[in-house]
Amino acid sequence: MGDEEERQPPGVYTLVTEAGEQKTSIGFTGKATANYANGDIYEGLFENGIRHGQGTYTYLKGDVFSGTFDNNQKTGLGRIVYKKGGYYHGHFKGGKREGEGTFQYANGDIFSGCWKDGKKHGSGTYVFNKTKYEYKGEWKDGQISTGTWTLTDGTQYQGTFQSQKPCGDATWKTRQGTIVEGSYVQQVVPLDSAPPAKPGEPPAVVTRCFWTTAALVAAES
Repeated sequence: MGDEEERQPPGVYTLVTEAGEQKTSIGFTGKATANYANGDIYEGLFENGIRHGQGTYTYLKGDVFSGTFDNNQKTGLGRIVYKKGGYYHGHFKGGKREGEGTFQYANGDIFSGCWKDGKKHGSGTYVFNKTKYEYKGEWKDGQISTGTWTLTDGTQYQGTFQSQKPCGDATWKTRQGTIVEGSYVQQVVPLDSAPPAKPGEPPAVVTRCFWTTAALVAAES
């Protein structure tokens, strides 16, 4: 999704400046439009031949980044609008999402929080568009690791996660105040609805969660 762009080798693109057209940006400083050989287009500032400063980078597939460049890479605050739907508005470092930012996916889901090396990492909140369920907590390498899972009726899970699903010791609390303590165990089992695997390929599997109740505290009437 347009997270990184390759550096274009000298001499394979056209640079259009106020003074006219040239075949390379080597040594050029100022504002120009670069039409790269792969179909990408950059409009913005250059410094000594590299993208540096404010600019807009349009990828051949239609994604558009607007923001700041440093040494040819996206940096600081910027925004990517994706052709297939959705956007990212937030901070970049070394060409990747890093720091605080909000990502709205094509399906309407929204994540707002911290990023590292292009992945969700640190504190953040993910809201599912269809169900309005909410994950809120700490994320690591793109997945939630610990926090809360809140359902639309106010029921809330608090505990740890593995592979985006509850795992380990946890607590469920209803909107009325009833608290259920227990733990989840994950098991990888065959997917019954999947067609038979082809020779030499592993069968389709799914991770299922199994809950064991340890204690229940009823809400006060």
